Amino acid sequence: MDNQKAEILNSDWDERVLELLVCPVCRGSLHPEPDTLRISCIACGRKYPLEDGIPVLIVERAASK
Repeated sequence: MDNQKAEILNSDWDERVLELLVCPVCRGSLHPEPDTLRISCIACGRKYPLEDGIPVLIVERAASK
């Protein structure tokens, strides 16, 4: 895992922010994916990209299950 991925996934700030964020489609919880720069929704499976450590919660940018 490169340094950027490790920094994003291990940051306390990110954990607190993820507790507040929900999937814009189904309102499910979002969790980081350990091997990618994305966060995924447990409920519907959509995967949202992270850009410079910022979740991009635009439905059109999400990957489906």
